[in-house]
Amino acid sequence: MYGVCHSFLTACALFSLAIAATTLQDQELGKGDVLFMESRALRVSVDPQSSSLEVLDKRSGVVWRQPPPEGRGDRSRFTRAYKADKAIRFQTVSGGAPMDVLLSFSADGTDLVVDTIAVDPRTKFGGGFSLDVFMPRSTDAHIAIADYCDGHLYPITLQGFPATWFAGDRLDMPWVGVCEGLNGPGYAMILETSEDSCVELRPTTVGGTACRLPRVGWLPCKGTFAYSRRLRYRFVKTGGYVALAKAYRTYAKEQGLLVTLRAKAARNPSVRRLYGAVDVWGDASVGFATTAKEAGVERMLIHGSAPPDDMRKVNELGYLTSDYDNYTDILPVEQGKEPDSTHDYLPNAAVLKADGQRMEAWLTYDKKTQYMKRCPSLWVSRARSVIGKVLKERPFLGRFIDVTTAEALYECYDREHPLDRRAKRQCGEDLLKTVRGMGLVVGGEHGIWWAVPYLDYIEGMMSSYQFAWPAGHLIRPKSKDEQFAGPYGTSTWDKYARFGIGHELRVPLWELVFHDCVVSTWYWGDSNDFLIRAAPEYTAKKEAFNVLYGTIPLLWASKEGSWKTDRELFLRIVRNTSPVHRVVAEAEMTSHRFLTPDRAVQETRFSDGTVCTANFGTVPYRIRIQRKEYILGQDGFAVYGPSLTHVRHLVDGKEVTTTTPSSKK
Repeated sequence: MYGVCHSFLTACALFSLAIAATTLQDQELGKGDVLFMESRALRVSVDPQSSSLEVLDKRSGVVWRQPPPEGRGDRSRFTRAYKADKAIRFQTVSGGAPMDVLLSFSADGTDLVVDTIAVDPRTKFGGGFSLDVFMPRSTDAHIAIADYCDGHLYPITLQGFPATWFAGDRLDMPWVGVCEGLNGPGYAMILETSEDSCVELRPTTVGGTACRLPRVGWLPCKGTFAYSRRLRYRFVKTGGYVALAKAYRTYAKEQGLLVTLRAKAARNPSVRRLYGAVDVWGDASVGFATTAKEAGVERMLIHGSAPPDDMRKVNELGYLTSDYDNYTDILPVEQGKEPDSTHDYLPNAAVLKADGQRMEAWLTYDKKTQYMKRCPSLWVSRARSVIGKVLKERPFLGRFIDVTTAEALYECYDREHPLDRRAKRQCGEDLLKTVRGMGLVVGGEHGIWWAVPYLDYIEGMMSSYQFAWPAGHLIRPKSKDEQFAGPYGTSTWDKYARFGIGHELRVPLWELVFHDCVVSTWYWGDSNDFLIRAAPEYTAKKEAFNVLYGTIPLLWASKEGSWKTDRELFLRIVRNTSPVHRVVAEAEMTSHRFLTPDRAVQETRFSDGTVCTANFGTVPYRIRIQRKEYILGQDGFAVYGPSLTHVRHLVDGKEVTTTTPSSKK
C-alpha cells in the first residue's frame, strides 16, 4: 500500500538524542552528568550514561520518558555536546554517516525541534531513526495517524496492526501522535521533511504489557543524507487526538496550507456547486442529468464527456461537469501522433530507476497491458497541451486528476529529467496549480496534505484501503465468498470490516484539520453503492459516516450502479447526505467524540453550530433535540444546528427520516 520497502530497517541505527544545558561550554560529557534545556513550556533532560531523554511538559506536569536501552542494538550513543546559542549541537553516527544534531525550542517555547545534518551530505547513507519513542504513563493510550485514510486511532496494545511501518511521504498528513486516553495529554511528531522519511510502530512494553509506539526515521535521498532533516514535537496538555489534530491544523495554517473552500470559491464560484452535491460516475448524458434534476437532485458533480451543447445544458442545471485525467500512467505514443494524457515517447519519457530500469505503472487486471510511469517533470507541459485543447471544444467546469495525489514519491535518475522525492512533490503541486489556473474546479484521487491549497475535492479520503476486492479495477464483488487474485486478494472482509469501515478505530483526523478546505468522498471502488450486492449492510453505514463527517457521497449511474439497479436507494442516499454538507461545507469541524463506551455512538461539531450524531451500533440510542426525543437505530443519525434539523430515527420500529430544510446556501 505504501510503495516503499522497509528492509533497510535491519541496518539502521537509532539516534538516541540528548540535550545539554544551554550554559554548557564545549566539553566531553561525563557519565554522571544530567543535562538540561528549558523553555517556558518544556524542560528537557538527558542522562548521558543511558543515552535516554525526558521531556517535561510544564503545562500538564506530564513527563515523557524513553524506554530503557537494554536489549536493543539500534541505539547509537552521542559523543560531544556543544553550546550553540540557545540550542544544543552534538555528534553521532547513523546509517554509516557522521551526523550533527541540533536540538532547540520553537520561538514560543512550546515545540521541541530536532534538526539532523550530515557532516558530509555526500557520504553514503543507509537510513536511520531520529528520537526513540516517548512512553505514556499507562497502557490506556492511543496512536493517532492518517495512514492512507481520514484517520485511525489505534490502542497502543492493539493486536494485529494493519501495518507497523509507513512511508512518511504517503501519510496523508505528515504527523503521528500519541495521547493518553481519549482526552488526555499527548504529543504530535510533525515530519517537516517528510519526503524522505518513515514511521515505525516499534515494539516496546509499558508497565510490562507489550505495545507499539511510533518513531520517525530518515530515508536516503539518492543514496545519501543529502540535506538537513527536521522533526518537530508539539505537545498538548489535554484534549487527546482532537487536540493533536488541532495542533497540526495550527501548524498547517502557519505553513500556508490552510486555504479554505470559502477562499477558493471567491476565486472560482463554481466551487460552490460542490456544496451538498453527489459525486457521480458512469453517465454524463444530458438525459441522465435532466432526469436527476426532476427527481430532486439539486447539486451533482458529473464525471464524463458529452457533446458540447449537452454539457452546456448540464451546467445550466447547476451541476458541475468534470472529467477523468491521468498524467502518470502512459503507453507508447502512436506514430505520427503527439503525446497526450496517457501516451508519451517511450522509453525516454518514463522514470529511470536507480537500477537502470524504467519504472512500471498501472497493470490491467487481465495482466495484458503494462503502463509505464511518466516522469513527473513532464506532467505540466502535457497537461497544458491536453486540457487547453479540451476546453476549446467542451465547456468543462472541473477536472479530476487521477493517481498524482494517491501515489508515493519517487526518484528519477534520467540525466535529461532527474528528480529526487522533494522535486517530485513539487511537480505534483505544479500540476494541480496549472489545472487550477485554467479556471477549473480540481479533484484528485485519495489526497495528501501538500495538495490542499490546490484541490477542491478528493475522492477516497473517506475510505481505508483494506479492500477484499479489486477496488482500483472497479470490479464489484457479488458476495463475501468471492475470491480475487492480485494484491487486493491478500486482504479479507474481516480486515475491511475492522479497519476499512469499522467505527471503533476510525476518527476524522483529516476532517478535523482540513474539512473547510477540501470536499471529501469515498473511493470510487468503495462508493456508497459499490457493495449493494456483496455487503448491503454497509450502504446505510456509509451514509451515516457522510453525515457524521460532513462529507458528500459518491454513486454510480452505470449499469451496475444504484441509479440503474435501485433508483430509490440512489435518491435516498442523496436526500440523507446532501442537506448536511450543504450547511457545513465551509465550516471547520471543531470536535469529535465517542458518546458510548463501545464507541458505537459518535458526535461531531462544526464551527457554524451544527452538531451531528450517528449510531453505528445495534442498540438504539435516545437523543433529545429541542425538547423532542428521537430514537436512533443502527446507522441512524441526528443533525441539529442553526439552519438544519435532519434525523434518521425509529418510529414504531420503522426507520423514518425527517428534515427541516436549511436556508439556501
